[in-house]
Amino acid sequence: MAKKIENVPSPNILMNSMRSIGYSFKTALADIIDNSISAGAKNIKIFLPVNDDGNLYLSILDDGEGMNNVELFNAMKYGSPREGYGVNDLGRFGLGLKSASLSQCKVLTVASKKNHVISCFQWDLDEVERTKKWNCKELESFEIDFVPNIQSLKNFQKGTIVVWQDFDVAYKKSEGFVLPYLSEQLDIASDHLRLVFQRFINNGITISINGHVLDAIDPFLEKHPKTDIKTPSSFRVIKDDPSTEITVQSFILPHQNDLSNEDIEKLGGMDELREGQGFYIYRNNRLIIYGTWFRLSSQNLSSELYKYGRIKIDIPNSLDDMWEIDIKKQNAVIPKQILNLLKKKVADVKRSSTRKVEKRTKLSYGEDPNKIWNKGLSRNEKDRYYINPNSTFVLNFLNQFEDKDRSKILRFIEVISSSLPFDDIYNSVCNKKNETQLSEEQLDTLVMVGVSMFEQIRQIRQCTNEKAFETLCQTEPFNSEVVSAKVWERVNHD
Repeated sequence: MAKKIENVPSPNILMNSMRSIGYSFKTALADIIDNSISAGAKNIKIFLPVNDDGNLYLSILDDGEGMNNVELFNAMKYGSPREGYGVNDLGRFGLGLKSASLSQCKVLTVASKKNHVISCFQWDLDEVERTKKWNCKELESFEIDFVPNIQSLKNFQKGTIVVWQDFDVAYKKSEGFVLPYLSEQLDIASDHLRLVFQRFINNGITISINGHVLDAIDPFLEKHPKTDIKTPSSFRVIKDDPSTEITVQSFILPHQNDLSNEDIEKLGGMDELREGQGFYIYRNNRLIIYGTWFRLSSQNLSSELYKYGRIKIDIPNSLDDMWEIDIKKQNAVIPKQILNLLKKKVADVKRSSTRKVEKRTKLSYGEDPNKIWNKGLSRNEKDRYYINPNSTFVLNFLNQFEDKDRSKILRFIEVISSSLPFDDIYNSVCNKKNETQLSEEQLDTLVMVGVSMFEQIRQIRQCTNEKAFETLCQTEPFNSEVVSAKVWERVNHD
């Protein structure tokens, strides 16, 4: 009969391997906050001393249920033993606290207060490397007093504090400038936490960084009057199993011209309008993955057309295996059972987003004598923009010159049309940096030209002021309310 021999993994090798599974600073921090929320915390305080290089640490303090000595010791074990994960639990593997923390530092200290008693354990990677044993340090009372920021935990009735020290990863990445690097990473993590824990923040959980309370990012702008919110649909991934039910809901954001600065801040910045399009997968109200279409759409069209589309999916943690949720809670794979259903959702959302973009387009194909710029198709069936030499405005200008001069001017206009800086205009519009208001000098010039054209129309057609003005206002650039009002004011004044 075969022998059963216990084959214990080498702690130093395993722990170092687990450091490299792909946590970033922001995702590691989010994993610690998962534990705080699962423990029922209402206040989570992240603290990084910004003026003390000699005692550099980062602490995550919460007022959750806390743990006694036995519970904390088990929590510090790789593959923490538990009775099972509840339907609302944010954890899964029993690895997050250790793997996330030690991916960023070499010393992890966790102190927890329950029933007025503080227990404390510590992992020190250098110690594990030296002894090659699973030696988790249990700190005595006098040692606990030296744990950074421990007084904050003592001031709580109950709770837990996680402390990171000896930031070897940050040291390598920053060439020794650890504090500036950590401060920068904490700024980046701030927006990540505002988005990932949006629902918890909206439901009253407070997350703060160095005393600054984070407000939630709303990727769907649900309270904006011009957001198109579709009716949610529920589906069972496994037909006869109610625990496998997911909810899908689509959103079409307002056009960027309808967004105020406050709206853009709620969205997380102007870049998020374009970069944040796609699926948002929530597991027990915690955002897992976002800003991707999961390759469920054609890549032939520019993502600029789809930037207003968002699809929110809520999944239970009972489907972790089917969605292939990883340890870091950063990645997911759509189950094949609902692939076709989600493809239809994607197609609907992209059509709606494209319509929203194209609805604001003022140019249609073909020449329009009332517009200065026209749009046509090139030989390659691509859009081509050009100044229309037959527009009312241009013709009126050309009529002031002899034929030989008109030819020169037309060639000049053609050169200008061919030099349109598409890329720069596109970049400015995407970042909402394009100026849409006329300067005073531009407005004065247009008003002068408008008055001159008004007089020509009135004399040629022998019509009333009102009729001449109505005709003028049909053409660019005098169809603008601001310009036309100024022209009418000048005409009546003169």
